Amino acid sequence: MSNPTSRNPECFRKSGFTAAVVLMCLLFAGCGGRKKTQLDVYLDELEVERTLESVQEVPVGTYGIASAIPLHGTSREEDNTLWIHLRFQLVVICDPSDEKAVLAAAKRHRGMLDDTIITVCRKATKEELEDNRWATLKSRIIDAIRPILGDDRVRQLAFVDFSWEAI
Repeated sequence: MSNPTSRNPECFRKSGFTAAVVLMCLLFAGCGGRKKTQLDVYLDELEVERTLESVQEVPVGTYGIASAIPLHGTSREEDNTLWIHLRFQLVVICDPSDEKAVLAAAKRHRGMLDDTIITVCRKATKEELEDNRWATLKSRIIDAIRPILGDDRVRQLAFVDFSWEAI
């Protein structure tokens, strides 16, 4: 039995044209894939599996701190200060596997931890306390307590019932 394409040169041209069209489509489409951008690579490197469900909130202390904050500038002279009382509960956010270690470190270093938190809070300015997210204050506290509780254990801090008022 003879092959119909062996005798028909028109069929060769059509199949060659079809093959060329398919090849061009594959080349332009990139064979179904796309080149990863720098952002894609960065996002792939992030630990995506760490969600809110995989963190533990560990209360490390309740604080009531009296402090004198400067009203204008940084001068803490008598006529330029406002005496305030800060109240809050400090919560460390960590991995569930680090909860016991954070609690043990907080208990073992209670004096140093409390002194560090009080010192940072007493250096706070009025602007830092008026920020409703307390971002600068949290940043300073976290930088100060990470060496005490474990650099790799403390992910973030949260304040519970944070308030301050003039006394």
